[in-house]
Amino acid sequence: MAQHCGTKVEVGTRHDGTPIERDCGSYWDSEMVLCDTCQAKYEHKYPQGWRYYPGDVCKHGVYVGGCGADIMCGECESGR
Repeated sequence: MAQHCGTKVEVGTRHDGTPIERDCGSYWDSEMVLCDTCQAKYEHKYPQGWRYYPGDVCKHGVYVGGCGADIMCGECESGR
């Protein structure tokens, strides 16, 4: 897994108005939290985007990440 900077990122607000913060690279609501700098870095590295964390979708747009079942992209597997 890639290294992240650990910068505090605001992910929401509590009922009393105080911010909810998480470290860059941690998870919140099943998705990886990224600061603006890391977000830009990964958008450049993974222009196809991702679902839950950078690198979990291949260049063909197939979700290949996560734990459990070994999900593969047929096109990647055939070298395309």
